[in-house]
Amino acid sequence: MLSRGFTLLEVLVTLVILLFGLLGIAGLMAKGQRASYEAFQRQEALALANDMAERIRDNSSGAITYIAGASVNNPLGPGAIDYTQYLNGAITDCALNACSPANLVTYDLALWDGLLNGFTESQVVGGNRIGGIIDARGCIENTGSTQAACPVPGNGVATYTQSIRISVAWQGHDDTVPPTTSTCGTGQYGAETKRRLVSLDLMVLQPC
Repeated sequence: MLSRGFTLLEVLVTLVILLFGLLGIAGLMAKGQRASYEAFQRQEALALANDMAERIRDNSSGAITYIAGASVNNPLGPGAIDYTQYLNGAITDCALNACSPANLVTYDLALWDGLLNGFTESQVVGGNRIGGIIDARGCIENTGSTQAACPVPGNGVATYTQSIRISVAWQGHDDTVPPTTSTCGTGQYGAETKRRLVSLDLMVLQPC
């Protein structure tokens, strides 16, 4: 006579196998979510770098001044007060007023500082920042060029080419190979393997 049904031991073994399978699926889901968030942050960082690149192109005569306002040794982002000064009215709002190239540089850097700090993604009530990149820092640097100075007077050339690199650094979750294209954000995220970075290079014409 054949016995019917499962014994308690068989049920327990089945549950244990099912549990291991579910744990594996949960681990894959967690890794997928981390990878998705890393990709989101990289996309946001690239958008921020593009934003500043467009600002510099629109105000190319002040390109060198942007470098001084967001150097690799003094990046915009956490700790910077440019956007706070803009909110307090200490920086001219060039969207509402006519600005000189120098004033436009200050205005652009202040808005970029606000974007890096996530001020555009805040709660309506309370003002807590709920989005943006983790500890984003923005740097602008001169990468050098064979035409990084005014030509000799009298040769008929009134402009020269300036090479500029725009970088956005932020804190990642998992360890990766440390970035080498820029030192922006170096030493700000603990181990260098946690530092993430995107960089854009552009060349702008400078008047002599």
